[in-house]
Amino acid sequence: MRRRVVVRGTLLKSYLRTAIIGLGVLLMVNPVQAAAVDSHTSFIGSNLDDYYVNLSAAKVEWSTTMDLPTLGDIPTDYIMGKGVVAVGAGKSFILQKGQLLAINAQTGKVMWKYGSKLKTPLLYQDGVAYVTSEAGTIYAVNAATGKNKWSSSANSKGISQLVIDKDQLFAANGDIQAYNLKDGKLQWRDNFSEKLYEPFMVEGNLILAQNSESGAYTYDILHAFDRTTGKELWNNRDHYFPITEINGTLITQRKATLFDALPLTTLDSLDVKTGKVVKTVVYNPANIDPNDPEAPKGGIAWSDGDRIFITGQKGVYSYPVNADPATVTRDNYSYESIGAKLSYAAGPYDERILFSNEQSIYGVKMANKSAVQYSGISNPIARFDLLGHGMYVAQTDGKLIAIDLISAKPIVQLKTSGRVFGPTLLESGMIIVQSKGILTAFKEPQVLKMK
Repeated sequence: MRRRVVVRGTLLKSYLRTAIIGLGVLLMVNPVQAAAVDSHTSFIGSNLDDYYVNLSAAKVEWSTTMDLPTLGDIPTDYIMGKGVVAVGAGKSFILQKGQLLAINAQTGKVMWKYGSKLKTPLLYQDGVAYVTSEAGTIYAVNAATGKNKWSSSANSKGISQLVIDKDQLFAANGDIQAYNLKDGKLQWRDNFSEKLYEPFMVEGNLILAQNSESGAYTYDILHAFDRTTGKELWNNRDHYFPITEINGTLITQRKATLFDALPLTTLDSLDVKTGKVVKTVVYNPANIDPNDPEAPKGGIAWSDGDRIFITGQKGVYSYPVNADPATVTRDNYSYESIGAKLSYAAGPYDERILFSNEQSIYGVKMANKSAVQYSGISNPIARFDLLGHGMYVAQTDGKLIAIDLISAKPIVQLKTSGRVFGPTLLESGMIIVQSKGILTAFKEPQVLKMK
């Protein structure tokens, strides 16, 4: 009996020793086993709290509801992106239940209400607010009193754009109408039979608009109308809107087509009276081989002051506006050192050119060409607007971040209930934020004010 007990004790010790050794082996190989049995059903990405979650919140001075814009079958979000608010004379002008409201920009107090069944777009200039009605009447309203100054003599239904230039008010609804700014009398409607696209622009004595025609292929046409009579003076195929006017010519970028790939950015000078090309300048800032089918295409051009800017694959190039590009040294504002794939976003502004990939924003300083990243952005970017020394970034989660353009640091944040934003505005020291159906105001941060 005693021997049997000894045997059992020996067996028990043997089992324990084996178990301990096995456990040690298991612990040593566990990482390998974990990798081997990974179910491949999980992914960990930005599983972190927002680093700037405790960023100071902007103090909301006031907030109010406003009408959602409508215009036929055009999506509300598109109209919202263009903006549905006008500001000026210390007021914000909005539509609420079909009425035009003037709101004190600093206090949020309603100063007056006007009309009924009114629609966007809204426009403010020189003490007068302009608004349209469902029937197509344009009203000019005294911004101080809310009293009618005039009502247009003819209706223009479905207006999508209002533009004031000199002594005329222009309205677009597929056609273009011109009104006398003093009394609202209709001066003319364009004599063009086809619908014109939005937007249009005023340049000197010309009203410029675009549309397209289809034949063997679809091509775009730039139309020029006489601002005095509304008659078409000329048209030119496959050109963008002018980027500037020099000595009686419009500097206009030529568009690439199926038959002309335009590997290099090409600017034509169009005679303002005839629309004929009188000069052509070709830019090749990246020194590409235009005959190489794999080479990147020419960038988009615009002007700012006395400089022409052209987007490139990894930045923006710049030339003197009236110089032969072959005889001058071009500037190169490159983001290549950042390593990310970005697109031109805005600028030049505050001595910076800005780039984005809709997730982050980078800037290139014009003084020394160095790159900087703007912090504080935690969600996809809906839009951003530049005011003073501030960049106001609206995110798709409804948050708006005010970032210092100079230091690149976030200053304050505003949480809204919207995901679609119009342009952020500045009026009487107040930042006016238009999100879908809501208007919110907070004081412009002192550090972001333009000195």
